[in-house]
Amino acid sequence: MNTIKMVVLTIAALLFSASSLYSYNRDLDVVRYVSATIKTVGWSSSELESEVLKFDHALTALLAGTQDAHYVQLRFELLWSRLEILLSGDESRPVREQPGVSLMLQQFLEQLARWEDRIYQLDSDSRAEVLALQQELSPYLQRVREINVENFAGNSVWQQLDIIGDIRLRSTIYLGGLLLSGMLMLWLVIRENRHNRYMAYHDMLTGLPNRMNFYQMMARSLTQAERRGTMLAIHMVDLNGFKAINDSLGHDVGDRVLKVVASRLRVALNGQGHVARLGGDEFVVIQPYLRREDARRSPERILQALSGEIRLPDGCLSPRACIGTSLYPEHGTTMAELLSHADTAMYYAKHNPRLSVQLFESGMDERRLRSQKLAVALQLAIENDELDLAYQPIFCLKDGSIESFEALLRWNSQEHGQISPLEIIAVAEHHGLAHLLNQWVLSSACQQLRGWHRQGYEFLKININISPEIFMSGELASTVKAILQRVGLPPSSLVLEITEDTSLWDTASSVDNLHALRQLGVEIALDDFGTGYSSFSHLRQLPVNKLKIDKSFVSDLTTDQRAADLVDAIIRLADSLDMAVTAEGIELPEQRDRLQQLGCAHGQGYLLARPILSCQVADWLTKNWQIRHSAPTG
Repeated sequence: MNTIKMVVLTIAALLFSASSLYSYNRDLDVVRYVSATIKTVGWSSSELESEVLKFDHALTALLAGTQDAHYVQLRFELLWSRLEILLSGDESRPVREQPGVSLMLQQFLEQLARWEDRIYQLDSDSRAEVLALQQELSPYLQRVREINVENFAGNSVWQQLDIIGDIRLRSTIYLGGLLLSGMLMLWLVIRENRHNRYMAYHDMLTGLPNRMNFYQMMARSLTQAERRGTMLAIHMVDLNGFKAINDSLGHDVGDRVLKVVASRLRVALNGQGHVARLGGDEFVVIQPYLRREDARRSPERILQALSGEIRLPDGCLSPRACIGTSLYPEHGTTMAELLSHADTAMYYAKHNPRLSVQLFESGMDERRLRSQKLAVALQLAIENDELDLAYQPIFCLKDGSIESFEALLRWNSQEHGQISPLEIIAVAEHHGLAHLLNQWVLSSACQQLRGWHRQGYEFLKININISPEIFMSGELASTVKAILQRVGLPPSSLVLEITEDTSLWDTASSVDNLHALRQLGVEIALDDFGTGYSSFSHLRQLPVNKLKIDKSFVSDLTTDQRAADLVDAIIRLADSLDMAVTAEGIELPEQRDRLQQLGCAHGQGYLLARPILSCQVADWLTKNWQIRHSAPTG
C-alpha cells in the first residue's frame, strides 16, 4: 500500500513539475516577446521622429545658409528609406500593428513621393519653397510625435507593462511551484529511501533488526570487542511449540506472541546489547559482559522476562523459551563460530526437558551430529517397525491388582545400540518426527492391548505418553479415533498421559483438545503433577481423570515432612475434583505403605514391577494371575 501511495505522489509531483516548468518557460517567452515588441515599437517610432526632425532641421539649415541643398536631399532620402522599412520589413510589423500607424506611414510616404521633384530642385535661393515644405511637413511631424509619445507613455504601453508584470508574477508563482514540487519529490525520495532501508534491515512484524541487520551489528560488535579487549555473549532464543500455536490458534495469535516476545526482549536488555529476529520464532541477543557469571545469569533473566502470561480474547498463553549461549572469545572469535555454538547450545536446551538455558560446551557439536544421524535412523526404524515397547504395570495399592500398563518406548539400533527414550523423543521432536512416532506408539500399544483383551484380560488399560507437538497441533483426537476404530479397541481402555507444561501452554486450546478426547471416551492423566506451571484455577478447567504424582515427591516421602504434606495435599485435591491418583517411582516398601496411608489409589515403580518387554507381558500376566489367586486369603 505504501508503495502504491509513493508511486501516485511521485507521478503527481512529476506532472506538477512538468506543468510548472512548461508554464514558466511559456510565460518567459511571452515576456520576451512583449518586451521585444515594446522595445521595437519604441525604437522605431523614435527613429522615425528623429528622421523627420532631422529633415526639418535640414530645411531650416538651408534657409540659414549653414547647409546646402545636397544635405537636405540626403536627409530626405534617409527619411524615405526609414518609411519604406517601417512599411515593409518583418521586424517593423509590431510598429505597423499599432492603431493608425500603418495608414499614417502610407500617407506620409505618398507625401514624400509628391515632394520628390521639389526637393531635388531646391537651392539656397528657394526660401519660399522651403517654408512651404516645412508648413506641409508640420502635420506629419506632429502625428509622428504623438505616435512616439503614445508608444512610450500611452495606454497601450501601460497595458503591455501590466501584462508583463502579471506574466512575471505568474512566472514567479510557477517557479515557486516548480521549486516546491522539486522539494516534494526530493522529500519523497529521501523518505522512500529511508523506508526501504528500514524495511531492508528490520523485521516488519516486530520492528526488530532482521538477519541482515544483525550480521552487520554483530560484525561491528566483534570488531569493537577485539579492539577494546571486551567480552560478548550471544544468546539464541527459541520458543517451544510455536508451530503448534500457529496451527491450532491461528497466525494472528502467533503474530501477537512474537510481538510480545520482541517487546519483552527489548525491556529485558534495558539498552545493554542488541536483539534481532532471525526468522520464525528464533531471536538472537548480543550482550557485553564483564564476568563469566554475568553471562550465565543473563539468559535466566531473559527467560524470566519472557515467561509472563499473554492475555488473548479466548484465554491466556504462557510463552516458554529455550536459550543457548556462546561467549566471545572463549567459544570462538568469528561470527560463524559463535552463532553455530549458540545454536548448538540452544538445541540441547530445547531437547532436554530439565533445561531451559544452556551454555555451550566442548563436545556438543559431536552430540548434535549424532542427533542428526539418529534422526535418519529413527525414521527408517519407524517405517520398518524396528522400535519396541516395554510395559510397566500400574497397580491398585489397596489389593495389589494390576490396573493398567504404561507403554514405554524402546529402541535397540543395530548401528547406534540402545537409545534412551528421552533421546528418542528429543530427536523426534527436533527433526519433525514426533507426529509419526506418536502414531506408531499409539497404534502399536493399542494393537498389543487388543491382543491381551482377546486373551481374557479385558479389564486392562494402556497408558500412553503424548508428545506436546501432536497435542497442540489439534490433530490428536482425530488420530486417536482413527486408530481405535481400526484396531477395534474401546476408548475407555486408553489413558493418555499429558504433562502439565503441554496442557497449559494455552488454556482455551487445551480445554478444547481435552474435551474432544473425553467425548471419545478416552481417559486423561496429568503426568508429573507438581513439577510444571499449573495452578489450581487451571486444574479446575482441565477435564482430566487422573493425576500422576511425580517420583521426585515420592522419593522424599518418608524423609521429608514437607514432601509428605505436599503429596497429602495433592491427593486431597484430586479427591475433591473426583480424580484418581497414581504415584510414580515407588522403590521402597515404606513409600508404598505411606502412600496407602495417605489414600493414594494406584502406584507404579521398581518395587512393584519393572518394565516388561512386549514379548514377555503375556507370560507375566499369567504368572501374576496365578500368584494372586493361589495366595492364601484371610
